[in-house]
Amino acid sequence: MKNKNKGFTLIELLVVIAIIGLLSSVVLASLNSARNKAKDAAVKSGVDQMRKLMELNISDYNSYDQLSSSWVSYYGACSTRFSGNHAAQGRAICESIYQKSARPWGDRYGYYSRTGVLVSGGPQVYSIMVPLHNGKWYCAGSSGRSGEYSSYTNQPGCYNNP
Repeated sequence: MKNKNKGFTLIELLVVIAIIGLLSSVVLASLNSARNKAKDAAVKSGVDQMRKLMELNISDYNSYDQLSSSWVSYYGACSTRFSGNHAAQGRAICESIYQKSARPWGDRYGYYSRTGVLVSGGPQVYSIMVPLHNGKWYCAGSSGRSGEYSSYTNQPGCYNNP
């Protein structure tokens, strides 16, 4: 008598399920990495947009101070930090940068902008610093220097070295 049961055994089904699970975990890990790289690229683009806005602002006011923000420490903090002709654009760019930044200290401190004069009587300067998802900081300053650094202390384009 022939066995007419056609189908998969329990072991065959378990092997297939295990293979599918393994492949999906690899795909999800790669997807998360790609998502963080995309956020970092968006942050860098936002910082470049803010730099352009800073240059427009100094043309209008001979100062960067209208776009100064210090640390943005919570969502919505950008709404009170900007004034002048470019305030609306500054708020929108700031919110975009904050939403996509890494925020290594929880929800706090996703964007920093400093303006002012480093040396009494010297020119107006600014620096922008944002934490990235790769564990580094992206800095850009009024000197035109920018880059990714493991620390923002005294790096080109960063705090105290714009």
